Amino acid sequence: MIDWSRVILDPTGEVERSEDRALSPRPATLHGATLGLLDNGKPNAALLLEEVGRQLSERFRLQDVKAFTKDYFGTPVDTTQVERIVATCNFAVTAVGD
Repeated sequence: MIDWSRVILDPTGEVERSEDRALSPRPATLHGATLGLLDNGKPNAALLLEEVGRQLSERFRLQDVKAFTKDYFGTPVDTTQVERIVATCNFAVTAVGD
């Protein structure tokens, strides 16, 4: 019988990657850009993102800030929502709240 009080479990698991991925190029400037804010739906994420959006907007004179919310925090963001963010925003920030 296993004495579970003496067992350490690693919850990280392993991810198989079929291809190498590079980071997206950084924009030369954020002046006049449109920011997308993706809320994962957990408590306080919207509050945090609202403040991040306010500060970035003031600092970089953004053209617009668009807010998006995932349907459920426990699942990946929907592909159509990602496409909408990519089509309407120059860059995006997401947050996990609790």
